Amino acid sequence: MRRVLAAALVIASTGVVARAQPTGPADPYGEPEPTQDEVLNEQIAQSLVQRAQELYDARVFVDAKQLAVEALVKSPKGQAGSHARFLIAAINKQLGITEGGDRPPEPIKPPVVDLVKQPEVPSQPERPSSSYVTPARVHGALYAGLIGTTVGSFFSKDTPAGGAIPLGIVTGVAGGLYAPRLTDRLGWNDAQIMTAGAGSTWLGFMGAFIADAVKTDGTNARQVLVGASIGSTVGLAAGAGLAMRDTYTAGDIALVDTLAGIGVAGGFTIGMLMQPAESEAYSVNAVLGAAGGLVVGLVAAPNTNTTPRRMLRVAGLSAAGGAAPFLLYAAIRNPDSKADERVTGLLSTAGLLVGAYLGLRLTRDMDVGLDVKPGAKQDVEDAPAALVGRHSDGRWALGMIGVKPLSLELAPQPGLAMPLVGGAF
Repeated sequence: MRRVLAAALVIASTGVVARAQPTGPADPYGEPEPTQDEVLNEQIAQSLVQRAQELYDARVFVDAKQLAVEALVKSPKGQAGSHARFLIAAINKQLGITEGGDRPPEPIKPPVVDLVKQPEVPSQPERPSSSYVTPARVHGALYAGLIGTTVGSFFSKDTPAGGAIPLGIVTGVAGGLYAPRLTDRLGWNDAQIMTAGAGSTWLGFMGAFIADAVKTDGTNARQVLVGASIGSTVGLAAGAGLAMRDTYTAGDIALVDTLAGIGVAGGFTIGMLMQPAESEAYSVNAVLGAAGGLVVGLVAAPNTNTTPRRMLRVAGLSAAGGAAPFLLYAAIRNPDSKADERVTGLLSTAGLLVGAYLGLRLTRDMDVGLDVKPGAKQDVEDAPAALVGRHSDGRWALGMIGVKPLSLELAPQPGLAMPLVGGAF
């Protein structure tokens, strides 16, 4: 009985062992088959890396990198992980991240402060007083004095000068003393002050002439002062807004002032050709001349090489050319004819233009290269690639015809674009 039980146990154990052995020969060098979890992780990683590839093609780099990192975590050694590593390297290159850019930054060590000797703070360079104080005082005194004179003219209806003159002097002195403090607080340079001052000055002239031209009969001084004050205030606001951009140099504003002055003088001399003379016609001509000079000056100034010293000579020669014909007028004056006024006006207008041309011609080599803002680079080539480009220093230049691919974020399909106009400001 015992021998039968032993034989049965041997047969049972042999059968169990036989069923546990594989049917084929065992491979001692083969890798173990992946588990069900590893297969599932590889499938998830493949889905993540495919979506990351789509986002990379659409140039959505940040989201693509996040999905690629998740795929790498799911499949660190599989095919999806290899694809994810390649994508992460490409995305880091697009984002400008070098190797180790994803590592956490090292803690910043606090600086050691020497309690005995504190570090010296570099002093800020001071602006030369002559560069901004003088124009600030001049324009501040002119504007404040004009406002004070206008207000003082209303003190007395019969004698407006009795209040206008003293109040104008007081406010003018106060404005000249306070204006440098205001511009210093704003941090304006001489070009910005001259820009605001030019707007206040020339629009003040235009406001006075418009007030004279609007009322054709009996325009009094108070009305002219009101027009000048309104125009000067509007011009100051417009000039201050333009000065905040800080795009013009002192030489640019000197050119604007010169052309506006020539425009006003030319408006008067052209008025001499319109006989019989009418004061309103002179005023309208002066407004048109000043407006034309301002517009031409503001447009042409960035493309010229002018400095205040050069424009002073140009303005002087233009004034001399316009004044010379009046010496002839003293010899040909005839109270019974208007031909002498017409001839003088025509010659004076031509003298203004010829004098300005000679001034620009004779001073063309003066202060070359100095009409730039402090610290600015000359001939900055920073216009975008286009057929016509504007550089940040105001110069316009012709470029070349070229094409570039459209961004996939702006167009649903690939395409090409040809830039025609580009600018840097």
